[in-house]
Amino acid sequence: MNDLKGFKTYRHESNPKEKELHDKFLNEHILNNHVPVDLLIFPPANKQQTRAMDTLSDREIEIMLSTIQWLGSPVGRSFLYDCGFELKL
Repeated sequence: MNDLKGFKTYRHESNPKEKELHDKFLNEHILNNHVPVDLLIFPPANKQQTRAMDTLSDREIEIMLSTIQWLGSPVGRSFLYDCGFELKL
């Protein structure tokens, strides 16, 4: 998990909002992992919600990162806008 990143990080240079979303999610939900990232997808395995019933592979985490990054793209921002959300630039 040391070199974990989304699939299209080459786009970070041309679109800083994609990089911002990618890096923020990576740092706050995966690297700092105060809550297991697996709990974002799988149901909790215990009442304290300290672990999930299954674990995500590195590839599945890369897919999550890529999806979060996509939200910062022009198409992703348009999708969010259509859903009633707007990212600040």
